[in-house]
Amino acid sequence: MHRTPRHRLIVPVLFVGLGLLGTPFLPALATGHAARVLDLSWRLEGQTAIITTRLSAPVRYRTAASAYGVAVDFWTAESQSERVVPLGAGVASLVSVRQLTPHIVRLSVTLRQPARFKVFAREDRVTVTVFPEWQGTVPLPPSVAYQTLRAPTRAGRAQVHVVTLDPRAPALTIRPALGGAVISAAETTSVAAARLEAVAAINGNFYSGYSGLSLPLGLIVIEGRILSAPLPRRTVFAVDANGRPWIGPVEFSGRLVTDAGVEVPISAVNRPPRSGGIALYTPEYGPLTPSQALVAVIRGDQVVGFSSGRVAIPSDGYALATAASQQHLLGGLRRGQPVKLHMGLSPAGIHHAIQGGPGLVRDGQIHIPYMWEGFGGGFTRIRTARSAIGITSAGKVLFVTVDRPGRGSTGINLPELAALMLRLGSRDAMNLDGGGSATLVVGGRVVSALPRGGERTVSSMLVALHRPVEP
Repeated sequence: MHRTPRHRLIVPVLFVGLGLLGTPFLPALATGHAARVLDLSWRLEGQTAIITTRLSAPVRYRTAASAYGVAVDFWTAESQSERVVPLGAGVASLVSVRQLTPHIVRLSVTLRQPARFKVFAREDRVTVTVFPEWQGTVPLPPSVAYQTLRAPTRAGRAQVHVVTLDPRAPALTIRPALGGAVISAAETTSVAAARLEAVAAINGNFYSGYSGLSLPLGLIVIEGRILSAPLPRRTVFAVDANGRPWIGPVEFSGRLVTDAGVEVPISAVNRPPRSGGIALYTPEYGPLTPSQALVAVIRGDQVVGFSSGRVAIPSDGYALATAASQQHLLGGLRRGQPVKLHMGLSPAGIHHAIQGGPGLVRDGQIHIPYMWEGFGGGFTRIRTARSAIGITSAGKVLFVTVDRPGRGSTGINLPELAALMLRLGSRDAMNLDGGGSATLVVGGRVVSALPRGGERTVSSMLVALHRPVEP
């Protein structure tokens, strides 16, 4: 493959104040140090652009993509005023870096044609690789198989797509992923699959809108970290630390305990607080909390400050927030006070998890407790596009989507979907978000039928990652 010389843009260091977007400056956060953008380099390999940003310290990032460009935001970070670099050839035409807010530096890549991208973050470097869509295919390992079939429904036949995964394969990991790499963003399933080099991916949680955001509804656990609390009674797909998958209910308990022994209940994780408790915002939410009446910032198990509005979430801590009517829940805290956060799930030992619902199959029998899980009869009966996940008696995991009505497919309702999952060999199975969100990606290609408006962005997805261990 043709390679051109490597180019480099030296970015002079410029210190800027760390303020809060839309809120007064929070002195307690001034002890944190922003990572400085030190260097931006790029090279072209054929049509592919490989862009590396070197920083003075590790940063978190979020991503966004469209037909016209790719954006990667770094925080907490600072850079000089905007730099623009034209690229003479390839899928990308322009690269720019600029200070987006006092906390965020944005790397923007303008595209000549639709493209996919990957992000690799390691210590003080973040590399963004942008490549043509046709190069986004991923070979399937022996532990992953794909098939299509026609399933009978009372209205005719539905088009079905099935991926069978063997979680016992040593190089295969099944886990949730966040759209845009953070809770407060959304992304199409195919873009997330390309970004993570997933061999297969399926859309995940239901989600709801809040202040223009699409936030996941229900439990998300990634590498043992609780990033969204479960909805009561709804079914969960989980993987334990040994890679064993299971499907069932999960209960959450969370509380903040002060040095004086006072306990404050956690009512929400990375969502607005609910009555009777406070909300916990972790660094995975994004750079800033949503606008809140009162926010306490915790770093190193110690209260470091208070504010209101949109507040920066420390990368080495978290933020606690209350609604206007619940400020007394944080009223007893003081600056410098030691606190401990206690978060737990039952059953214990969950390493990865995502919540959907309702359940479809339990112990080899059709079981759809839709009313218990808070779903209406209309949701159950409507014949539409669906996504589901199952576990067979042999311990294999099934990613299943059913195409929407039209073009030779009738769509499917929940009783028919449960019967399908049982015929596919599921010992346990559950429904995922469906309708326009139902998307299955295999080997880097969307195989399910897309809605009329094109692929929908979603807040979360399940991905299968194949990472062979090098000898």
